[in-house]
Amino acid sequence: MRDARRGRFRPLVSGDSRCFSIEAAAAALLCLAATTVRGIEEIRTEEDIADLLLEETKEERTETKTEERAWAVLPQLGYGPDSGPVVGAKFTHRDAFGSGATFDLDGVYAALNQQASLSVQVAQPHLLDDRFLAMFRIKGRYDPQREFFGLGNNDFGPDPLSTHQFEDVFGVLTVGWRPVPHVALNAGMTLRYVNIRDGDREKDDCHGVDPCPFTTEAFPDMPGVEGHWVNPFSLSFVWIDRDDIVRPTRGPRVIFKIAHTNKALASDFEFTRFVADVGYLFPLIGERVILGVRGDGAWVEGPSRATPFWELAELGGTETLPGYYPRRFAGKGRLLLNTEVRALLVEFDFFNLWRVKIDGVLAGAGGRVFLEREEARDDFAMPDEVVEHIESDLRYSYGGGLRIALASALVARVDVGFSDEEKGLVYLEFGHPF
Repeated sequence: MRDARRGRFRPLVSGDSRCFSIEAAAAALLCLAATTVRGIEEIRTEEDIADLLLEETKEERTETKTEERAWAVLPQLGYGPDSGPVVGAKFTHRDAFGSGATFDLDGVYAALNQQASLSVQVAQPHLLDDRFLAMFRIKGRYDPQREFFGLGNNDFGPDPLSTHQFEDVFGVLTVGWRPVPHVALNAGMTLRYVNIRDGDREKDDCHGVDPCPFTTEAFPDMPGVEGHWVNPFSLSFVWIDRDDIVRPTRGPRVIFKIAHTNKALASDFEFTRFVADVGYLFPLIGERVILGVRGDGAWVEGPSRATPFWELAELGGTETLPGYYPRRFAGKGRLLLNTEVRALLVEFDFFNLWRVKIDGVLAGAGGRVFLEREEARDDFAMPDEVVEHIESDLRYSYGGGLRIALASALVARVDVGFSDEEKGLVYLEFGHPF
């Protein structure tokens, strides 16, 4: 089971190998595994709002009458680092029914590990002459065997400490005011319910414990170990000034967000989260080679034992440290620096459906989470044998991949990450990390 859950990329081959073409190669790339785990879930809505701010206004769409397809659909077949074999599909339309609204449907199922995820999102950036926007997203996730690596900047990896079943259902409604075309001031409300149970147990051991213990048994006093409701209200600022949605070549993207929840909002927990995420793209050789840099920080503050462990700031996975397992590190704070170089490799028409542009990417990242040993012990009931493993070292990862832009609809990215804990973790996600 360990080899399956931490499996390396295995390409899927179909058709007559003698009939090889660049379109066939692209088709194979577009049918890779999808993990669909966003590394920075707490600003997912703001990332999507940034994309909306780049879309044409109603007036611009009427004037240009662009013939480029505003929709794309991708099958998702292959292998992922925390899911095993995956099957699913993603559909995005950026002008649904000619209304200018964006509709997005994304669903995957991992048969081996029985993981499932389904999300539906509807967004309208053209309310009241493009001065307001609205977005609604609902998502459900199920994982019968989610691994828990402890808290803080610990050195337990690559093996987890425990495992548990994780069920997560939430809905987010956000409205925003656009004082200028590329800036949005937003208010949002989230209703989220998490249910944690024992789930499936791996046969192999977790740090010498065989079989791997359940999180509910190993850490029974940890806040949030059983799940329950958390319903934050949020305010955010989004500014983006780039030249494209699916293949941007220059400009900034800035996100600031504050979210708070307490019992007055029918939440079982109380905390405030602060997030800042700033990225910039620099064209190096015309528009063919692009340098991207990004800094990200987060802090979660609340009364002692009032913050669930699954709402802490996290690192690990394709959007933060791709060389580490998803959700590898968790703490009250996070500091992260990403950089990558993208180079256009080829562009072509894909069977008269979409204009496809493929970039090669080299990337590196460094960061850490913050949680003092006393906080881990007092606020999250971590035992001494876990607390002793918390360190202050920075964590680094590096890797490469591809960015596959389809018309004006979406971009798929294939990333392979390396670190001192993991070698060759493979992901397929949608959208740029910054």
